[in-house]
Amino acid sequence: MKDLLTTASSIIIILFCVSLLFLGETRPSESGGSELLTNDNAEFQAAKHPHASTILFSRVQSVKLKKGVLMFVSLDEDGLKEHFFLIRDKNVVLIKKNAGDMPPNSIKFDDDGYNTLLVTIPNTFDIDLLDAMTATF
Repeated sequence: MKDLLTTASSIIIILFCVSLLFLGETRPSESGGSELLTNDNAEFQAAKHPHASTILFSRVQSVKLKKGVLMFVSLDEDGLKEHFFLIRDKNVVLIKKNAGDMPPNSIKFDDDGYNTLLVTIPNTFDIDLLDAMTATF
């Protein structure tokens, strides 16, 4: 009788431990706890930084890149306006691509808020970024 009681209590304890193990695994997925944390984290990372900004210079007439300085001329209400932007010693990414999402004669400056500036120059301007950046000073 003592052996039967010991075996039954051992089986009950083992079943209780196994049920706790299964309940512990299924509970977060039922409530969405762990999935909710990863989704919130992904949404937080995908969201724009509060200090992110975009500046679009439209009606740009010419673009040059010389000695680490991006120079471009835009047409303003008051006439032509020259812009100079030093890109050396800064976290600047120059992008030259088709102007599908922006006007063809424009330059876009995207500040991501994390100390990196993306400068998008459309293919309508004849400028070779690789030659301009690797030219000797």
